[in-house]
Order: sequence, then C-alpha cells, then structure tokens
Amino acid sequence: METKPLYLTDPYLREMQAEVLEVLPEGPNRWRARLDQTVFYPMGGGQPTDQGRLEWAGAGAKVYQVMLKEGDIWHYLETPEPPATGTMVQGAIDWNRRFQNMRVHTAGHLIDYALYRLGVSPKPLAPTKADHGKKSFVQYSGTVSPALDTAAVEAETNRLIAENLEFSWEFTSLEQLEKDAIYLQPGLPTGKPLRKLTLASIGSVADGGTILRSTGEVGAVKVTRIEEKEGADTVVWYQVQ
Repeated sequence: METKPLYLTDPYLREMQAEVLEVLPEGPNRWRARLDQTVFYPMGGGQPTDQGRLEWAGAGAKVYQVMLKEGDIWHYLETPEPPATGTMVQGAIDWNRRFQNMRVHTAGHLIDYALYRLGVSPKPLAPTKADHGKKSFVQYSGTVSPALDTAAVEAETNRLIAENLEFSWEFTSLEQLEKDAIYLQPGLPTGKPLRKLTLASIGSVADGGTILRSTGEVGAVKVTRIEEKEGADTVVWYQVQ
C-alpha cells in the first residue's frame, strides 16, 4: 500500500495535504484517485466509508466514497475534471459523518467488552463479524443457555460508558497480539504490523477502524434485540442514542 493511512494513528484528524499518485476514470464526471496519504477512512470492517472534499488550484471534487481496492486506498471523486498526477490537494472529511461512525464503531467494541465482563466472551461467544452502519450488530459464533438478557447486556455496555474509560492503540505484530489480546478475529493478515486497541483496565483486541478516545464519548447504547441463528450464532443488534 502506497497510501499512508493517517486515520489509523489519529482518528480525530480532519484535514490533510496530499500528492495525487494516480487517477483513473469511473464514468461521466466520476474518477478514482490514489494519494500518498489520507485522512479518509475506506469502507471496511463493518464501518461505512468517509465522505468529504478534495480541493486544488481553484478546483475541487466531492469524495463520495473511499474503498480499499487492488491493495490500496482509492478516493472516488465527483467532478468534471480530476486533479492531474503530481497535483497537491487539500482534503477534508465530513466530520459529523465520521464522528457518528466512530461512535457506532466504538459502541460495537463496548458490546464485546460488556460480554467479556459478563463472562460469556470470547467463550462461548467468539466475535466473528460486525456492521457499524445504519443497522448495527455484532455477531458471535456460539450460543449461551439461557439466552442472553438484552437488558443486562445494555446495562453493562452503558456502565462502561459511564466509567469513561480511555482507549489507546499501537502497532504490533500478530505474534504479540496473540499474546496480549482477549480474542483475535478470524482472518487477520500475517506478515505486517497490526493495530492493538486497548481499553484501560479491561484488555486489548485487534482493530483497524476509527475509534474514540474514551468510552464516554459514545453517549448511550440501546441493545434492541439479541437473536440466535440456527442454534449456532448469536447476533446482538444495537443503536447509539
């Protein structure tokens, strides 16, 4: 990957200056561009894409989506004329959208941590996937008997929020994560540094999304339902209030 992902080290960074490395056509007034660095989070890991704008030399473009494709980060632009390769551009994300996505993504981690404190994760419930968009959920392999109590999971999640615990993150190896993490999601890449996310006094997990500095910034979480799928998986649906 040639593009430096600035959002992984500072998710609160809203703007950047970058050089255009490549531009390809996508359709009428639509283009995709690679930059040498970016604050724009590409859709992935269940977290929606960032949106925003690029500006250069009296011109500009709407960034309507950002995607990981062909091993790099591509910014999808809406503009009659794109910036040329080598152009320096100024980029700014839609911060309100990003901050909401950070709240929802962080809330998903808090549900994980709440189940950990309740003693049911990572065993028998092992986190497998999540969606942190408009219909947010965290899915786990495994079930518990009796079934999880929605009110208890919600109360424990909001207890973590009320404690206003701090998050910290650092890059490390898969081998170190295997030693340090509460659990590891399936399919983590090997042979490159991974980011370890740590919640103070609770523990660490692997994470590649944008995260809040503290649990208190989430606000409040409503666990809307918990369902079992074919007796093999448990899905916790939630909303950020």
